[in-house]
Amino acid sequence: MRNGMVLRAALAGLAMAAVASPALAHGGDPLERVNRYTHGFNVTLRAHVLSPAARLYAAQVPEEVRQGIGKALSNLGEPVTALAGLAGGEFGIAGHALHRFGINTVLGYGGVRDVAAERGLPPRPFGLADAACGWGVPSGPYLVLPILGPSTLRDAAASIATGLALSQALGPEAVLGWQAGSSFHGYAEVHRDLDAADAHALDPYAMQRSAHLQRRALACPGDAGLQVAAGMGEEE
Repeated sequence: MRNGMVLRAALAGLAMAAVASPALAHGGDPLERVNRYTHGFNVTLRAHVLSPAARLYAAQVPEEVRQGIGKALSNLGEPVTALAGLAGGEFGIAGHALHRFGINTVLGYGGVRDVAAERGLPPRPFGLADAACGWGVPSGPYLVLPILGPSTLRDAAASIATGLALSQALGPEAVLGWQAGSSFHGYAEVHRDLDAADAHALDPYAMQRSAHLQRRALACPGDAGLQVAAGMGEEE
C-alpha cells in the first residue's frame, strides 16, 4: 500500500513536469518573478543564517573531520543512487553504487574513508531526476526552491518523490536528518565561492540560473533547449 502511494506521488510529480514543458515557449523562465523573490529570500537566509553557521562549522571542526563527515554522508546516498540507476535502466551505475557502498561501509569505517575511490571506483552521482531525464520527461521550467536553490520542475518533483519514498522506508526523521546534514555540509564547502561569485555578478540570479542549467544540460542533454531558451530570455 505504502509503495503504491509513493509510486503514485512520483508519477504525479513527474507528470507535472511533463505538462510544464511548454515553458520553453515563454523564454525558458516563465516563473522568473516568483523565482527572483525566492532567490532574494535565499540570499538573505544565506547571509544571516547559513554562512555564519558554515563559518562556525569550519572554525570548530578540523578539515580532516569535515572531510570524513562529508564522505560518510555521501556513502549513505549510494543505495539511493543504486535505486535510481535501476529505475533508469542504468544497471551499471546501480551495481557501481552498491559496490562502492559495500566497500566503504565495511572497509571505510562506514564511509568516513572512500576506500572504493582509492581502488578505482570513484563516485558516479545519479538520482531520480537523471532517471526521469532518461525516460524522456521534459525538465519543465526553471525553478528556485526555498533554501535548496536552483532546480527545475522535473528535478524538484523527483527530489520530493525520493524524499517520500525514503521517508516511508526509513522514517521521516532519519531522512530529514541525512538530507539536511548533507545539504549543509555541501554548502559549507562552497559558500565562500558562492558569495564571491554573487559579489562579482551583475545579476546573481541570472548567473546562478545559467550555471545550473549548464550543469544539468551536461548531465541531461535533453535539457539543453531550456538553457538556450533561458539565454534568449536574458537577451530580450
